[in-house]
Amino acid sequence: MHTSRPTRLRSFAPLLGLFALGLALVVAGCGRLGLDRDVSTGASPSPDADQVAAVIDGERITYADLEAHMQQQFIEQVRQQPADRLYEMRETAVRDLVEQHIVETEARARGITPEALRKEVLAEAGEPSVEEVAAWYAANQGRLRGARLEDVASNIAELLQEERRSMVWNGFLTPKLEALDWQMVLAPPRQELEATRLVRGPVDAPVTIMTFSDYQCPYCIRSEPVLAEVLARYPEQVRLVHRHFPLDSIHPFARPAAEAAMCADEQGRFWDFHDAIFARQGRLAEDSFTEIGEELGLDLPALEQCIAERRYQAFVDADFAAGRDAGVTGTPAFFVNGIALKGARNADELSRVVDAELARLGGS
Repeated sequence: MHTSRPTRLRSFAPLLGLFALGLALVVAGCGRLGLDRDVSTGASPSPDADQVAAVIDGERITYADLEAHMQQQFIEQVRQQPADRLYEMRETAVRDLVEQHIVETEARARGITPEALRKEVLAEAGEPSVEEVAAWYAANQGRLRGARLEDVASNIAELLQEERRSMVWNGFLTPKLEALDWQMVLAPPRQELEATRLVRGPVDAPVTIMTFSDYQCPYCIRSEPVLAEVLARYPEQVRLVHRHFPLDSIHPFARPAAEAAMCADEQGRFWDFHDAIFARQGRLAEDSFTEIGEELGLDLPALEQCIAERRYQAFVDADFAAGRDAGVTGTPAFFVNGIALKGARNADELSRVVDAELARLGGS
């Protein structure tokens, strides 16, 4: 999986609302917590390493002692992360080292320092014009909760500037990354998850994308066309396995929808029912499932009896338990041949993992 997002500069999209625009940070998934970190500007002055920070029972504790202790604490905290999160952190570290190698090599070739190289490259980004700021404001007014242009213009300019810098830096790094001889050898952790009968695509496909989903989760709804696109890209190599993960505390009709879809499966129409539920964009009520059954021409008495009996309550419970045991805490959650990908993903992100799996398995 050698395609990467090489820059450390963040693109402007995830930054929307982080520059005092009064918007909440939205995490791309249902039932998960947002980031909990303190964002501050400026750096504190660094004291001398041998400066005394504390005295314990007559023993002088220097700032160097503190740094060593803090580093060890940080390492221990990293090691205690879940396996999938630890893999992501290690993968990011590898990519950072690759980027560092590229920058240092190019800087030596130009006879300048890495810092000077970064400034030289990023100087090409330029600054957004007043017209660009106004156009961005007009296109995003609905998300700014009535904020006036004059109050947020400088913040919008920062967003656009960050986007420009990110594009320029990626433009500099990408061709060098593609030309560099390097290999990611880290092995991602895999979960052992059994496929259920809810399968789209060839049953013997070498790559399985298992999704844990909630029928009222907006991010799951948006993920459906993404999954369809991935299946279209790999008609013979990928199969999709659906697992139910209803978040009862926030989506009251997600579980009834899952059980109703399983009842439709008795009549061989699970995927039609599944698609029809998602087509309602989370707007579900008690009579929604009978309506969908009627639209699909199902045997309504049989469907209604199955729903009333809660015939598939245990099936949905088993899916939920399997997801929970695999570390799923929110939806959507994807597992590509057991490799965990938490939160909403686009088709290219999923395809990169699929391509890596096909390469590992010797496929194409």
